[in-house]
Parts: sequence; C-alpha cells; structure tokens
Amino acid sequence: MALSQEAMQRGWDCLSLFAERLQDIPQENIRIVGTATLRTATNVDVFLEKANQILGYPIQVISGEEEAATIYKGVAHTSGGTGRRLVVDIGGASTELIIGEGFEPKALTSLKMGCVTWLERFFKDRQLNKANFERAIEGAKQTLAPILEQYQELGWDVCVGASGTVQALQEIMLAQGMDEVITHAKLKRLQKQAMQADHLEELDIDGLTLERALVFPSGLSILIAIFELLNIDSMTLAGGALREGMVYDMVEELQQDDIRARTINSVQTRCQLDVEYGDQVAATATSLLVSCGNESWIEEPMLLHCSKLHQNCMKSASLWTLKRPVSIVRTYFRT
Repeated sequence: MALSQEAMQRGWDCLSLFAERLQDIPQENIRIVGTATLRTATNVDVFLEKANQILGYPIQVISGEEEAATIYKGVAHTSGGTGRRLVVDIGGASTELIIGEGFEPKALTSLKMGCVTWLERFFKDRQLNKANFERAIEGAKQTLAPILEQYQELGWDVCVGASGTVQALQEIMLAQGMDEVITHAKLKRLQKQAMQADHLEELDIDGLTLERALVFPSGLSILIAIFELLNIDSMTLAGGALREGMVYDMVEELQQDDIRARTINSVQTRCQLDVEYGDQVAATATSLLVSCGNESWIEEPMLLHCSKLHQNCMKSASLWTLKRPVSIVRTYFRT
C-alpha cells in the first residue's frame, strides 16, 4: 500500500499545526511515534522525510508488538480492577489484542486489520447490506483464527476496549439510553440500525458523530467478530491506551505498582497530611489485622490506604476538606 499524495499532504498540514505547539516544550519531553499505516506504507520514507522537517523531531515507526505493549501499559496504568484482562484496540489499519495481569502483558498481538482497511476491503461499494457485514465479520474471524487457541488457553477475567472505535460505540449506546457495558446483543442491535441505511453516506444513528460515521460499520464488524470468536460476555472502556502508555514510558518516577497508592499520595500532599503519621497508623492497623487472623471482611491494601487518610478524618477542618478526599478514595476503591 502506498500513501497517496493527497493523504500525505493532509498529514503534513496536520503536523504543521502540531509543530507550533511543540516549540516551547523541552526536547526530552517529546516522543512521536507512527503505527500501522506507516508500518505498511511502501512510500513511508517520502512522508517521513518531510514530516521530520516540519516537526523538527524524528518520528519513530514502532512495531506492532511494541504498539500492543504500549497500549497495554496505558490501560494498566489508567484502569482499575484486578485479575487477568483482555485488551482490544481497533485502530485504522491494525487491531491489537493483549492479555495481561497487573502491569505485565502475557500475550501481545497486532493484526493487520482496522476500521479503515476493512472499510476499503468489505464496504468499498458503500452498501450497508447483510452480505457486506457478513463478509467483513467472517474476514475478521479468519484474521483472528491463528491466535484463538493461545488466547483461550491463557483466559481472562475482564475485557476492556481502548481508543476510538470502542469509545464511539459506547457513546452511541449511552445516547440511546443503554448502559455503558458493551455486549454482543448490543452490537448486533447497532448492526441492524446501520443496515436500515442503504448507503454509508445515508447512515444516521443516534449518538454517532459525523467524523466516526465513515468507519463505523467496519469497526463494528471487527468487534462483532472478536466477541463471537473469543466468546466475550461483555466489554468496558479503558481509561487510556497508546498515548497514555507513551507518557508512562517517559515518566520514570511514576513506577509505583498501584494506581490507588498514587492517588492516596496525591491526596496526602494536596490536603497537607502528615505522611509519617499516616504510615504509623497504617503499620499499626496492619499489625492488628494480622493478629486477628487476617479477617476476610477487609483486604489489607484497602486497610492500608484508609489508615493513611486517618488523620484527615480526625481533623476539625472544613467540611470540604473532610469530604472530598474521602469521596476520592471511595471512588478508587470501587474500581
């Protein structure tokens, strides 16, 4: 695949706008990467030569596996929950599927299918009929087939979707009065709505934005195939993806292993709590828990974090100071 002159010009024009924003940012705080489209373009060197001149910084074209690993890092650092997770990220020219636990990926896959490439392959005539959807779904299943056995053997506890395609689907569901959890039944319902339009240009679905409409049917087809082949019950939206993963790659000091711990530290700093005192309370509470035989009604990490905010609850400060940190902690404990 070669990038057309028109497509490259659109890219260069866009990068010119970014270049203006980069002027006052230290060089060590900037990292620019290219993904699937640039990986597969036969004339990528032509695009990159001018793009690098416009930006004043090099664009690093990363591999599919590196993209998948970075996506997982972004999800792991921004999404709560425990257990093993399956992460799905449907992009324009590739789809990444990752299984991981905590901050450690167990399986990384980048497949050569995306909402733009599937649009051109299966909806080239812009017809939103049953035949085109079936072909697109079956094509996605064939692409997924080589990883099926490995992913089924590894298994997962929760499934999360990252980036634009999943976010667009969730926005549509919320606009139509559905909850935010994505299921196979909801995806098939949206497929039926899409098929009510004869042509892609006539697509009109509540909650679907104009900029996402063109690639909506193709992205939907890929996700339906993933749900059906991997037998996924439900999916929620992740808090981050590639961009956030890049940030965490760059910020070395944020290497703690607990999202909640970072939040607690932030609350302690913002509310001017005595950190040393909080640590003493936490140590005492943990010791008491152990002496009680590790009672099952509370987990040690939760007790630890609550103890660190004990001082705040004892303060005779304003009601705002009291309630706000506690509400923040409760929010993170629910994740």
